[in-house]
Amino acid sequence: MKYYITEAGKQALESKITAQGLKIRNIQAEKNIAYSASGDGWHDNPGYNQLIQLEERAITELKNLEKLLATSTLWLRTDRNTEQIQIGSIVRLAMQGARDRVPREVIYEIGGHGESDLGRNLISYTSPIGAALYELLPGAEVEVQIPAGKTRLRILQLYQNWESTRLLAL
Repeated sequence: MKYYITEAGKQALESKITAQGLKIRNIQAEKNIAYSASGDGWHDNPGYNQLIQLEERAITELKNLEKLLATSTLWLRTDRNTEQIQIGSIVRLAMQGARDRVPREVIYEIGGHGESDLGRNLISYTSPIGAALYELLPGAEVEVQIPAGKTRLRILQLYQNWESTRLLAL
């Protein structure tokens, strides 16, 4: 599968890779101390064996992050598509879950793979909602399964920038 990431997503991924490398070096330093203290026998030094397992998991995670970075395509489009939902689109939705009496309006920006941050109203195009919306047009309706249950989404509007979304509040 081909993944797209934005420049911000690429920087975040590179930061995760750096942090994971540091984590591995710290585990290896602890492992060396544990080995010096009691050797590598599982019965004499169970902490050493736990550190080996922790190191293996951390290395696997690092390899996965590096592979994701190496195989992802950088999304370079600078203008926001206001005709069809794509990465970078800012979309106002009417969301109505099975328990909701009336739909509630939300605004999300569609980010690259792994770039969700609900605190900033950013959802990845590979998230359940982002995938359901991807390439749809204003006025379209779709039902999506999210952790809270089935939710109906109706695309109300696409925006060129975040400032134009704030004009609604005035």
